[in-house]
Amino acid sequence: MTLINAEPLPIEDERQILRLYALYCHTFNHGDAQDFVDLFTPEAGFVKLNTGVKEFGSLGTPKGDAHGHAELLDLALGRRELFKGLVRHQQTDMVICSGESEDVAWGKSFILVTDWRDGPGRLAAVGDCTASFARTSAGWRFSRIELSTLPRPGAVANSSPGND
Repeated sequence: MTLINAEPLPIEDERQILRLYALYCHTFNHGDAQDFVDLFTPEAGFVKLNTGVKEFGSLGTPKGDAHGHAELLDLALGRRELFKGLVRHQQTDMVICSGESEDVAWGKSFILVTDWRDGPGRLAAVGDCTASFARTSAGWRFSRIELSTLPRPGAVANSSPGND
């Protein structure tokens, strides 16, 4: 299924998932590790598909995955220590679609990351995010997130910074 022909969610469900995206950014940016974890189902997965290319300005955080609340908490605590509250994540252009049942949805968005640790802010990462959502007794939660940042290592093998 593609974004163009996917069935949209009812407005109230979409509103709740958009709020979930916003809470994801707020909790992660401010180092609220447990609140971040609570946005996910207990068995949720978080996958970063590639390592950003540091020489092209990326943060250089490694690819990898975290599954379940304990690993998600470790991820959030590690990034809190690394980012010192001075890195901002934004999710933009969210499109949310119905899944195979009324309690499942999926979405796509773009990610932007700015880094303020060295003084003036700079764009540190852009990429794509694919997310799956599950309706729980606590409301909508992420069941999986996949991130892929640009530039992708293979796409820059014959490039160098500053070349057009």
